[in-house]
Amino acid sequence: MATIDVTNLSRSFGKSRVLKDVCLRVEEGCAYGLVGLNGAGKTTLIRVLLGLIRRDGGSVSVCGFDPWRHEPAFYRMAGATLESDGFCGNLGVRDNLRVFAAAKGVPWAEAERYFGEYWTGTDIYESTRKVKYLSRGQRTQCGLARAFLGWPKVYFFDEPVVSLDIRAYGHFKAMVMEARSRGAAAIISSHQLEAIDELCDRAGLLRDGVIEELDRGGGLARWLVRVDVAGDWGKVVADNGGVDIAVNGDECTFSIDDEAGIPAVVAALVGAGCGVCEVRRADAGFSGAVKNIYGDSVERTKQ
Repeated sequence: MATIDVTNLSRSFGKSRVLKDVCLRVEEGCAYGLVGLNGAGKTTLIRVLLGLIRRDGGSVSVCGFDPWRHEPAFYRMAGATLESDGFCGNLGVRDNLRVFAAAKGVPWAEAERYFGEYWTGTDIYESTRKVKYLSRGQRTQCGLARAFLGWPKVYFFDEPVVSLDIRAYGHFKAMVMEARSRGAAAIISSHQLEAIDELCDRAGLLRDGVIEELDRGGGLARWLVRVDVAGDWGKVVADNGGVDIAVNGDECTFSIDDEAGIPAVVAALVGAGCGVCEVRRADAGFSGAVKNIYGDSVERTKQ
């Protein structure tokens, strides 16, 4: 059974039909990127999936629950960040987490261990300030700390990275990977297409009330490795799972069927005597698919 299963979902506001016939299945361990222009209905969809607004038609199942029934067990299995963070501004970070831990049925001792293990070194871990005095990015981190509390089975992130600095974004990426390794599914809605490329293995474009599945580029994922010593490193890459290999000076591009094999490729190249200067995806990604649809207008909407 899919963690998120949506069939023929519709939702209108007055005479405006925002969601017309949305179908979506997200399996456990999958991060699904939701993209679309302003007003496309991304936030509306997430709110329906959380049971915050009622659907007009269709069926919705999240972790086997109908969100609109508002069962406490459902909310203990879900983590989310929305535009309104829901924190008590006059309380500090830990006191807010204590409140939400109690609401989710997470013992405070367990919540403290989680906070210490996964948030030490972040801006919010040592903070003693009231939440209302924190920066926007720090409040976003507070929302993320709450979302991952108790390691739920499903996550809904609405524009989670727009206010994060480089370090905070890296931490969020690591938390998403940890949650996925625990079998959780996630929907990440963002205008930051590069983040969708990095965080998600599937993505869909919401427009005209329906979701169009995006193609990352077709076939196997393509990668580029740049090294500090030019040479024919193709055999090393091939011996570690790389196919369709092309070497051009200090750059080697190749395809591989599993991203988890990239560390082995890097380790083998280092063992063969070259320093690895850069490793990155070399295919067009979901961002390329969106730009093919909207062209230059995508760049204007990001500014």
